[in-house]
Parts: sequence; structure tokens; C-alpha cells
Amino acid sequence: MISKKHTRVIENLTQIFESTLYRRKEIIVDVDEVHRDLFYIRKGVARIFYYDDKARNHTHWISSDHQCIAIFSGILSGKRVPYGIEVIEDHSEIFRMPYHQVLELKSRSPEIQQFMEDLFAESLIIMGNRMIDQQIKSTDERYHELVAAHPDWLQRINLGYIAGYLGMTQQQLSKIRGQRS
Repeated sequence: MISKKHTRVIENLTQIFESTLYRRKEIIVDVDEVHRDLFYIRKGVARIFYYDDKARNHTHWISSDHQCIAIFSGILSGKRVPYGIEVIEDHSEIFRMPYHQVLELKSRSPEIQQFMEDLFAESLIIMGNRMIDQQIKSTDERYHELVAAHPDWLQRINLGYIAGYLGMTQQQLSKIRGQRS
């Protein structure tokens, strides 16, 4: 979620950039392209995905209402990266913010400057914590933490995507969910 201190910045950015309504399964950034855009999800759900060496697709990240989603390695390097972004909920309203335009705005606004710094820092912290969680927490712990943080995701998101996001198989996820019934 966007922190309360950055709500005004996002409101200002949504006045500058246009939103698009996307359908489920629509790809907004394709794998192996150069893409340097930030996205703000006003309403809906999207995921960052990649393909393994057997062409199976995997969920790397999920963002939903009032969150940003971006492939920071592509934004910062300006090179092709093996990730894409797919919309996973119908009628998702998403703002595309080209990074070069955000940089321009950032140079003129201390608030946008702070927002960008916080966004990058928060992303690094979350990704670092996710890596540690994958290594030290059980599948059961990861599932229950996700449910506590995002209770609506179980109704909105394909369970295969959730399993991938949590670093488990669908069978493991089904077993954990079955234990709660």
C-alpha cells in the first residue's frame, strides 16, 4: 500500500498520467523487453512473472489496489530483463508512469523525490525479507502471513499464482488450506 504520507503525491501523479482499464490476462509489459515504466494500481491486481528453462511461467511478485508495481532492474539498467507484468483481475485500473517523466517531475518536486526514494527503499526491504522468508519460514507460516496481510487475495487471485508467489506448489497450498477447513 502507498503510505499515508505519499497519498498526496500519488493523487498528483494520477492527475498527470492517464489510467487504462485492463482485462484479466492482459500483458502490460512483456518478457525480455526494455521497459522503464512505473505502474500504480488504483484498483485491480497485477503480477510480475518470468519463464523457467522449460517455458513454465512463475509468479515473482503480486501487487493490488493502491500499490505500485515495477520491474526495477529494468528501470535502473535500461536493459532487457526476463520479467513481464500481467493483469490478473478484470477491470483493473492502472496508471503507466514513464520513468523518464517521473525523473523530470522528481527534479522539480521534493515530495516526488522522497516518494521515489521511499519506493525504491521499501521495494529492496520487502524483496530482501521475502528471500529470507523463503529460506527460514515454513510454507504454513508464509501462507498465514499472506492471508493476514492480504485477506482479499484468496478470492481475487488464482491459487496457482499465490502458490508461486509464496514459493510452494499448488498441492502444498491446497494441503495448508485444507487443514483450516
